[in-house]
Amino acid sequence: MPQGPDGPTHVGPFKVAGVLGQGGMGRVLLCAGPDGRLVAVKQVLAHFADDEGFRARFRREVAASRKVSGAYTAAVMDADPDAPTPWLASVFVAGPSLGAVVKKDGVLDEAVVHRLAAGLASALVEIHRAGLIHRDLKPDNVLLTEDGVRVIDLGIARATGGASDGETGLTRTGWVIGSPAFMSPEQAESKPPTPASDVFSLGSVLVMALTGRSPFAGTSTLQTLYDVVHCAPDLGAVPAGLRGIVERCLAKDPAARPTPAQLLELLGPVAPAGRQWPAAVYRMLAAQREDIDRLFSGEPADDAIPAPPEPQPQPEPEPEPGPAGEVVERAAEVTRDAPPRPAVPPRRAPRSRQRTVALVAAGVLAASGLGVGVYAMDWDAAGSPAAYPDVPACPEVTERIALTGRESKEDYRSATGRQAHTMCSWYDFPADRRIALVRWDVKRGAGAVADARLQQTGFAADAAQGTRASGLGFGDGAYWQSTGTEWTCVLSVRQGNLVVWVGLYRPGGCEAKAKEVARAALAAVPGA
Repeated sequence: MPQGPDGPTHVGPFKVAGVLGQGGMGRVLLCAGPDGRLVAVKQVLAHFADDEGFRARFRREVAASRKVSGAYTAAVMDADPDAPTPWLASVFVAGPSLGAVVKKDGVLDEAVVHRLAAGLASALVEIHRAGLIHRDLKPDNVLLTEDGVRVIDLGIARATGGASDGETGLTRTGWVIGSPAFMSPEQAESKPPTPASDVFSLGSVLVMALTGRSPFAGTSTLQTLYDVVHCAPDLGAVPAGLRGIVERCLAKDPAARPTPAQLLELLGPVAPAGRQWPAAVYRMLAAQREDIDRLFSGEPADDAIPAPPEPQPQPEPEPEPGPAGEVVERAAEVTRDAPPRPAVPPRRAPRSRQRTVALVAAGVLAASGLGVGVYAMDWDAAGSPAAYPDVPACPEVTERIALTGRESKEDYRSATGRQAHTMCSWYDFPADRRIALVRWDVKRGAGAVADARLQQTGFAADAAQGTRASGLGFGDGAYWQSTGTEWTCVLSVRQGNLVVWVGLYRPGGCEAKAKEVARAALAAVPGA
C-alpha cells in the first residue's frame, strides 16, 4: 500500500515506496536502494523503540540474519538496531508463502512436497551451519519463489552456543516460544531447543502441505502442546512415499530424528525442472509483479474501490467482570471442551480510500492503503489523563475477553521501570490457527501527563499508516491499521499512557468484534 502523508520517506539509505504489511510489533516497508534494487525493510513500531529488552531481541535478529547465506533466506543488505526506530533491510523476495498457497489453491501433490522437503532440508543445513536454530519454522515462514524455497523470519532464532534467552528477555520459566502446531516437543515443554527441533517442525510443515493441517491440531493451544509432546501424529492422509520420512522427522526423541543432511539423503535426488511449483504459485507471483509495477508507476490497482461510509456507532455493553484466570501448569489438565465461537455481525472491515496493492515480502502481503487520522484529548484543559501502572498477564485476561477457546498464549512480556508490554494470542479449533492477538503497552515513571504525551507521540507516528476510528465511545485516540493476509481488521486504541492493539482474523467482517475486544482489553488492565 502507499505511504500515508506522515509516514517516513526514507529509512537509512532506502527510499520508502509503500507498506508491505504490519503486525503486532512492527511493519515491513517496500523500499528502493540507491542502486534501484528493491528491499524489504522491517521496522519496529515507534512505541517499542525505547524498550531495551525488545531492542536486544532485534539486535539478535540482525546478527542471526547476517550469518545465513541468501541462497535459502532473504539476504540482509543493511541494518541499524541502534537507530531511534530500529530497522533491518533484506533483499525483496517475491513469492507467496506456503501457507498462502495451500489456503488459496489447496494441498500440494507428493512430487511437489518432495521438492519442498529437499529445499527446506537444504535451508536448515545452511541455518544450522551458521550456528543457529530457527525455532519457528512454519508454513507462513516458507516462501515459494521462482528458484526454490526461502526460509524467512529469524526473529526468534537462537545461536546454538550463544547467550541464553534470559539475557535478551525472550523467555522465562514456563514460557513457550514458537507456533504451537509446528513446534517440537522440547519447545512445547520449554526445554532448550536443538537443531533437531527444526527438523520436527519441518515434518509438521510437510504434513500441512500434504493435508492442509498440522498433524497436531488440538481443540485449544494447550491441548495442541500436549498432543505435540505425548500423542502420535495423524499421518493417515500422508502418501506412503513420504510417510516414513515424515514419521522420522516427528520422532518424540530428538536423537531419533534425521539431521537435515541425512534427510537429504533419505529424499534422494530431485529431478530438475524449469518450473519448481504448481501453476497457482506463478499466477500469484505474476500478480505481485504487476502490483509492484503499479505502485512505482503511480497507476491505481485494478481492485481499488471507494470506501464505504463510516459504520454508525452501536451501543456496546460493558463486559462482565470475571475471575482472573489461573496459570495452567500442565497442558494435560486442560479440558477438551470449549464454548462455541461467538457470532459476529456480517460487516466488512474498513476498506481503503486509496489503491490496494497485493505484494509479498518476507511472508507478508500488502494491505489496503489508508488515510491518516487520530484524535487526542487536551489534557491541560481536561485534567490528568489515565495513568496505568502495569499491563496484565495473559491468564488474567482469558475470562475477560470473549474469544474462541477461552484461553490465551503469552507471546511476549517485558517490564522495565519505564514501560511494560504484554502480547497474547488466541487460537481457533480444530485447525489451531491464530484468530486473535491482543497487545498492551504502558509508558510509566515520568508522571501521568508526561507518560501520556510520550505514548501519544509514538501512537501518532504509528497512526500515520492508518485511518481514524470514530464512534468507539472509549479511549483518547484510535485508528484502524492497514492489514496483511493474516488479519481481517486491526484496531489500535490509546487511553492515557496505555495503548491496546487488537488484531482479528474473522472472515466476513470484524469491526464490531474488534471494538468489543478492545473495550474488554482496556478494562482488563490493572486500574489507574
